[in-house]
Amino acid sequence: MDSFIITGAMTRPNASKLGEGKLYEKARLVRYFPEDSHTEILLEINEGGEHYPDEMPNLEFTAGTLSGDRLYLCTDTEVFIYSYPEIKLLKTASYPVFQNIHHIAPLGDVVAVTSTGLDSVVLLDKEDLSFKEIISVLDPVQYKNAPWHKFSKEVDYRKVHSTKPHQAHPNHTFMLDDEIWVTRFNHRDAVCLRDVSKKIDLAIYGVHDGHVVGDYIYFTSVHGNIIIVDKHTRMVEDVIDLNMIENVGMPLGWCRGFAMIDNNTAMIGYSKLRDTKIKENIAWVKEFVRGTTRLLHTRVVTYDLEKKEKKAEYIMPRGTVDAIYSIIIDQ
Repeated sequence: MDSFIITGAMTRPNASKLGEGKLYEKARLVRYFPEDSHTEILLEINEGGEHYPDEMPNLEFTAGTLSGDRLYLCTDTEVFIYSYPEIKLLKTASYPVFQNIHHIAPLGDVVAVTSTGLDSVVLLDKEDLSFKEIISVLDPVQYKNAPWHKFSKEVDYRKVHSTKPHQAHPNHTFMLDDEIWVTRFNHRDAVCLRDVSKKIDLAIYGVHDGHVVGDYIYFTSVHGNIIIVDKHTRMVEDVIDLNMIENVGMPLGWCRGFAMIDNNTAMIGYSKLRDTKIKENIAWVKEFVRGTTRLLHTRVVTYDLEKKEKKAEYIMPRGTVDAIYSIIIDQ
């Protein structure tokens, strides 16, 4: 592996005092070269526009997907298709139901966009990114007409900084048995988008990534776990606690971003915790902090999943990226 790509963002000064939806001032796509820790900024968005809040737009590249010669990227309120490796813009789209987008992925004959702020997944046409439908990740029996039980069709949610608290907080989509599935942070599970009664119970709060690799689905929790599920039985095979591996006596960071290098080696992204995350997760922080409040840097770490050992660590140079959403390997 000569290099890998990170989607993420740079924080604003005093970001923790600004409130949700105002934290990031620059969306960045960064290539990192492990051999010499060299970085290259491939793409940056540092201004908002008509598809963002008028003041203090939240500018971040959240979780993207590389599919062949197409790179799918998203900010909180816009989606993009770039050619790869040239990184030339081919198509872009934005709709009023885009709010706090966390992930974009071409799945089957659609592009799935996780509109976390509306507890929904938006499906777009794969060719021209035209709008097809919006599907809530909530139980339709319990929440009739979701997401419109809570939100309004008349509101442009791109202009809203935050809709928290979220009921489900969906994060990441993936394809399983020709159906789209989505992780649900608050529900500690992953569900079939069109039938949420089909679910994979992960039993760990803060579920984020979900990646199908071979016969397994690899999930992450933001508190530092890799949950390995047999994709055929949909049962948990193993839970790897990265806190136990690291054993540093402090939170590892916001664990988000996953990639497999080979059958046994995984890459995990850690974003340095900000003050608001510490306050939101004070019980979690107290569980791991032992006499120190020092926080670890934003970084990418590789682990041997079979031996449950740390292999390498790549610290992001200051001024490169503060938050990591996804790790993309060009293999």
